[in-house]
Amino acid sequence: MMNPAYRAARFHCAIPESEIPAAAFAIVTACDPGDRPRSEALNRRADDGLAAELDRAGWRRFRVIGASPDLRHQEPGWGALIGSLPDAVALGRRWGQRAIFWVEGDALRLVDCLDGTAEDLGRWSSRTRFGLPMRPWTLPSGPQA
Repeated sequence: MMNPAYRAARFHCAIPESEIPAAAFAIVTACDPGDRPRSEALNRRADDGLAAELDRAGWRRFRVIGASPDLRHQEPGWGALIGSLPDAVALGRRWGQRAIFWVEGDALRLVDCLDGTAEDLGRWSSRTRFGLPMRPWTLPSGPQA
């Protein structure tokens, strides 16, 4: 069963909205596979591995951090220009993820990595802060500005 917290996710994007290089992309992470918390060191290694896989495949990427609305939980990931939604789901599955997010135009969908079912979550831009200066791994904790 998919974690209901995924539906409340907010996103923090390292680049301005105008610089996103495609109308459709996936948001994927390699952190905490199967919703099992892991050490920061293990998550960083997994993130490096995911970035390397995206690069090998020739899929452009940009940093996106998915977070709870209060920023207490943050998962660094990547906005990735993956060839298709099925390719993105397969990538998420390879990295042990229960779900990925798919953005097409401004529509945000939560996609189950087990069976590929998707749920519309509204407008991506209404859940996202763009062009943020961020550390490579996390955002400062505390309420959103």
